[in-house]
Amino acid sequence: MRKAMLVGLGLLALACQRLPEGNPVPEISTPVSMGLTTGIPAPDFELERLDGGTVRLRDLRGKVVLLNFWATWCGPCREEMPLLAQIYRDYHDQGLEILGINLTSQDDLAEVRRFVEEFELPFPILLDHNGRAERAYRIFGVPTTVFITREGIVHRVVVGILKGREDVEKTIRPLLGR
Repeated sequence: MRKAMLVGLGLLALACQRLPEGNPVPEISTPVSMGLTTGIPAPDFELERLDGGTVRLRDLRGKVVLLNFWATWCGPCREEMPLLAQIYRDYHDQGLEILGINLTSQDDLAEVRRFVEEFELPFPILLDHNGRAERAYRIFGVPTTVFITREGIVHRVVVGILKGREDVEKTIRPLLGR
């Protein structure tokens, strides 16, 4: 036990040492990649809709797609849903499709239905029962929003709550050709 404490204190002392002047902090040469990379084809999926039927991402080619990964127990997800509903109402006729992908493998289906009713969500809600889409998109936190071009390329990924209407519109308007 005493040896472990001494090693720990030694490592702490080493970590707290000041670097000599002119020597910058070394950079990590191999960054760890977390989340989905932009500029790549969006991973295809086929998921069940809450209201019946299925949706395949590849069938939406030609539309700008916003995927929003969410869960009922996520506070920030609740906070951004009214914004997403309004964006859908304002831009759907211009070629924007929003798909709300519920992490159903981590959620309760009855709660999902209540959530959708509470927020009167106008866009399709997809159920990721087995976490396949979650893994394909490398989701490590919710909400996560993925913007996909008409050609099916990942354009932008936002981990965490969206910054507001203006931020979303700055992304979708050029993709829609507006």
